[in-house]
Amino acid sequence: MYDSRMSDAWTHETERYRYANREDIPAFAELLSDPEVGRWLWFTPMSLDAVREYFGPLLDRQAKERAAGETPRTAVFTVEALNGEFLGHGAVVGVEASPNGYEIGFQLMRKAWGRGVGTRLGQFLCAYAIELCDAYRIEGGCLEGNTGSATLLQKLGLQLEGTRPGYRLKAGVRHTELCFGSEVHRLDTAALRRVADATGLSSQ
Repeated sequence: MYDSRMSDAWTHETERYRYANREDIPAFAELLSDPEVGRWLWFTPMSLDAVREYFGPLLDRQAKERAAGETPRTAVFTVEALNGEFLGHGAVVGVEASPNGYEIGFQLMRKAWGRGVGTRLGQFLCAYAIELCDAYRIEGGCLEGNTGSATLLQKLGLQLEGTRPGYRLKAGVRHTELCFGSEVHRLDTAALRRVADATGLSSQ
């Protein structure tokens, strides 16, 4: 159960993660308008209006749930450098029809690539799902060919569980989706607990 007195932001080494709000939408739109960022995202390009239409209701519901003292069923985070520079966003999403199942997802600005930001963010998202959402299972996905995301998901301990040939349509071309996942007890829970301790998640 989320307590409104708890942290709204957490720091992991060189990044800070905080619950996103509507003021972050222009930065989200800038991120998703970058063709290199969107190369392996089936839902891009997205206009500012499209980003606002998609994220606005999620962020409003998140704010409402937090105000009611509840852990958001879908938690959307803004990723920042410690100086406040926007680096990207991430999310922990409850999976329908999978009790205590959660999906993680994230996109980062190009300037954040190759610096370990994605790995630390992925660790935080997994730790959040475990510590605050009592996750039994964690999953994530990416398009076939997106070796960076596939490698990161595997680094987090998620296993390739299957493929969905032609599942995603992008610019008139069908792409195969790779599906990764794991029960929490099969992950390196000791490492994730260290992340939870370092960020303060474990004290909530």
